[in-house]
Amino acid sequence: MSNQEKLLIIVESPSKTKTIAKYIDNASVIASVGHFKDLPKKEMGIDIENDFAMKIQTMPDRKKFITQLKAEVKLADRILIATDPDREGEAIAADIASEIKQDIERVEFTEITKTAVQSAIKNSRDINYDLVDAQRARRAIDRIVGFTFSPVLWKTLRSIKNTGLSAGRVQSVALRLLVDREKDRNKFIKNIFYSIEVDLKEESHSETFKAKLVSYDGQTIAKGDDFGKFASGLKNDKLLLIDGEKAKEIKADTEGNNWEISGIESKPTSSSAAPPFTTSTLQQDASRRFGYSPKKTMMVAQKLYEQGFITYMRTDSTNLSKEALAASKKFILDKFGKDFLPDSSNVYKSKVANAQEAHEAIRPAGTTFQEPAKILSSIGSDEGKLYGLILNRTLASQMKPAQYIRTNIALKNGKSMYKASGNITTFKGYTAVYEQALSRNQKAIVTALPPIENNSKILHTNIDTLEKNTTPPRRFSEAMLVKEMEARGIGRPSTYSAILDKLVKKEYVVKQNKSLIPTFVGIAVTQLLENHYLSLFNEKFTAGMEQQLDAISRSESTYLSVLQEFYNGKEDYAGVAKLLEEEIDIAKACTVNISEKTNIRIGKFGPYVEKDGTNVTIPQDLFLGDLNQEQIDKLSSMQKEDNIIGTFNGGENILLKVGRYGPYVELQESKKRASIPKGTANEDVTEKMASDLLSLPKTLGKHPDTGEDILATFGPYGPYVKCGKINASMKSTDSPLTISLEDAIKLIKDRKLKFEPTILGSDPKTKKDIAIKRGRFGPYVTDGKKNVSLKGYTIEDVTLEEAITLLAEKK
Repeated sequence: MSNQEKLLIIVESPSKTKTIAKYIDNASVIASVGHFKDLPKKEMGIDIENDFAMKIQTMPDRKKFITQLKAEVKLADRILIATDPDREGEAIAADIASEIKQDIERVEFTEITKTAVQSAIKNSRDINYDLVDAQRARRAIDRIVGFTFSPVLWKTLRSIKNTGLSAGRVQSVALRLLVDREKDRNKFIKNIFYSIEVDLKEESHSETFKAKLVSYDGQTIAKGDDFGKFASGLKNDKLLLIDGEKAKEIKADTEGNNWEISGIESKPTSSSAAPPFTTSTLQQDASRRFGYSPKKTMMVAQKLYEQGFITYMRTDSTNLSKEALAASKKFILDKFGKDFLPDSSNVYKSKVANAQEAHEAIRPAGTTFQEPAKILSSIGSDEGKLYGLILNRTLASQMKPAQYIRTNIALKNGKSMYKASGNITTFKGYTAVYEQALSRNQKAIVTALPPIENNSKILHTNIDTLEKNTTPPRRFSEAMLVKEMEARGIGRPSTYSAILDKLVKKEYVVKQNKSLIPTFVGIAVTQLLENHYLSLFNEKFTAGMEQQLDAISRSESTYLSVLQEFYNGKEDYAGVAKLLEEEIDIAKACTVNISEKTNIRIGKFGPYVEKDGTNVTIPQDLFLGDLNQEQIDKLSSMQKEDNIIGTFNGGENILLKVGRYGPYVELQESKKRASIPKGTANEDVTEKMASDLLSLPKTLGKHPDTGEDILATFGPYGPYVKCGKINASMKSTDSPLTISLEDAIKLIKDRKLKFEPTILGSDPKTKKDIAIKRGRFGPYVTDGKKNVSLKGYTIEDVTLEEAITLLAEKK
């Protein structure tokens, strides 16, 4: 590369341009800002009769980039396309090349460091059109699915949701995982059992340890996993099920007998580190450690990548380069010593045959890894936490296993056998790197038992009989769903976050306490696709399609052959054209069978239970997985006209009822209604509470500054206080009946402050003020014309420069 040579480097993100420009002299670096060409918005854009030719065109709002590109090309001696190292990036590179008549070179780097960028420029290559074809095939298939099956949903299910219905090749299969889990929760039958735990001590020591009852009178004690999820009773009737009475009997027997040590067994065991991060495992760990959503994790990782702190963050590879292995070895040697280094580097196998998204795991960038403390001044707190997580995972993957001595002690007491277990760490190994942030599993490893011999005298200090119950199948969190999708081959690293976002945006799923819960609309959509198009919308087909796309990228298949098979079918698959001929059973899609006599119907005004010839409304905050027969009976009783709880000021009867928005009280004749505060049990709703609720709004007093009345009441979105034109929401669990004037004044004050914009400064180019405002959907940055959501950002950490970049990236 000559010093006089003028380079034009084209990247995807504007955030990369400054970083790369610092490393390369005499270079102009411009950004495409992602895709600038795509299929048309208002038509399918796929000519099925003409070998599935795609009508790819420049997006209307991206024509300025084409103008800039052509102007820069005229000034350049070498044109280097440095879009992201995945199939989407390769497709963007091909689109850029199609606009340039001169020779172009494709450069690829998975980290933005000076060494990596300079090396990439020296080792340019041609565009990989097999990878481009794989991206085109993926886009064409997704477009055909969207444009052919979404209209089916519009026509058939518009009565339950009149906007936003859509089907997606991957989206719909991911939704089905959630729906199947919710149906399993609905079928779940709870079993109750008891366990017995004792606190023990060796007579000459004060330290106590725990032991659990494992058998009684020769019978093994039943535990939670000995019960089926969907039936009452044990799977194995030879086990002993302890109920409350039996627990008392065993406790009394234990208290009256002496302890004997039946055996002590100690054996060495070990624990190995997990592989370096892929996109999926990074999202899972960031969720578990920091509560980050997959979307936030990817936004934070993107910043770290663009600033040159980590390697490319969309990858399904667990491989580490020679440079990374050397950097890991040096860091471990310097910080922990040679005893923590294995004889040879630890190698991990990727789960996929073709790690198409990138060729290395996510790791700290460069040939020397930096301590988090040394880079905190350059990055935000979220970036610092994620960098530390990535560094620790990378280092741990290249350290020796942790070593333990596991000890099991069997203790006899009359007819009872108890077991105590503990571990002693003999060598920390990779866990040394996690000492400040151990996971739950790792913390459990370090519980040790006191010194005990076969002839030790054991005493008990406490005996607990614990009532337990089996738990329903756990709902998926975002991290759990990403893990499940990866394990089943559904989607790719670059799609996980977007799929989850789309499911929530479409109102097929709600997020509640980190759990993803399918709505009844989501269930109806899933059942329709399952009833009529199962051969297309199933995990086997979706995973198989990903393999076919990989085959295209490896030159083992072609765009045309994959599209023809997808559309026209094969032996065990009818194909899109044939599937569309099927007649749709709308009623079946909108019905969920609960039992022989009970069905849930999904209608225009929400779900309801069809039971004994009557319809029972299901509140919108009650989901299928929570609707057992007991709950349905409870709802049914509350919708009877004779459910009278008192009178209103000695006049009309007050009824306790339940509707779409939850339980409420109603005057029998005038039909005046008032919602019951969330968290209030139905049996706690008294005549006085009901009368007070029906008397709302409640005047709390005067505002000290304006003299206006402050009122507290309920609205469509929950409890709130009102002063003049200002409304301020209360917590959903708070009540207008109990809020104080002081707390109401504070809510109103906070509401005013919340909507006063934060001015970050002026854009040097446009001279416009850049501000952070708060709207209905959360905080956003604006220049007065463009608005960009700040969801996933810590508002206090957003700088003027970042805000300008976000606005520039918006199409």
